[in-house]
Amino acid sequence: MSMSFQYDFTVTELLEKMGYTKGDDKILNDQQKDIVLPAVLHDFLSVAIHTDLFSTSDVWVRKRELIRSLYDDIEENIEDEKEYWEKDKKAARKSEYYRFYKLPKEQWKDIVPNYLLIGSDFSMGVIEFGICVTDLDQDDPPVSMHHENDSIRKWRPYTNSVSEFLMLVFCDALSCDMYDTVMDVLEKDGWDNKLLSKDEINRYAIDLNSVKKYPSFYDGNALLGCAYEEDSHTLLLIKWNETTGEIISGVAYSKDNIS
Repeated sequence: MSMSFQYDFTVTELLEKMGYTKGDDKILNDQQKDIVLPAVLHDFLSVAIHTDLFSTSDVWVRKRELIRSLYDDIEENIEDEKEYWEKDKKAARKSEYYRFYKLPKEQWKDIVPNYLLIGSDFSMGVIEFGICVTDLDQDDPPVSMHHENDSIRKWRPYTNSVSEFLMLVFCDALSCDMYDTVMDVLEKDGWDNKLLSKDEINRYAIDLNSVKKYPSFYDGNALLGCAYEEDSHTLLLIKWNETTGEIISGVAYSKDNIS
């Protein structure tokens, strides 16, 4: 089949090609306070908070508490625990938050920098994703991750940019390996879907070398990528075996008309 697929786009650009457009920014602007969102994240949320596509994904698109920081979480934990610390000094010494409690907030940065929290592992909630506040002046800053079993001070690099993080999240959502949310929402919005075998994917004659591949968060041995054909409104999600490089399967989403 003769189709002209596109391979280079951000998630926001792809969503807009699919007919999902930016809505009222009031929800974001009312919450930002002294935190200015990186341009890539702001543009994405301006679209994503007005659709349910990401309601079970690893990026937060809740209309409440979109703008939340690590220091906000620390303050909440202190508020929850401080009355027990006053009664039990031994418990206080065991709590990592007690050290923050005993310091002025302006000195917290000496223990751990603040992070803008942008998501978590939705199914388990054991991992949080964030952007260091010192990087927020970048249009597309790197994203770090924190595991709940680690010290609050231990944040590890996760992706080189917000754009990469969002595409990784969207590819996982499109694959429906963990949740069928995207398939259900797209179907409600008039999109057809079809599970594809390796042979069926090859019939689309796409340039596989041009497809950007992202490691799946939910399938540890898989790489995911997508391509979009604007004339036919066809979105392909492709899954590869990371070890062998072989195509495993895919999903085709298509719609007759984009209004």
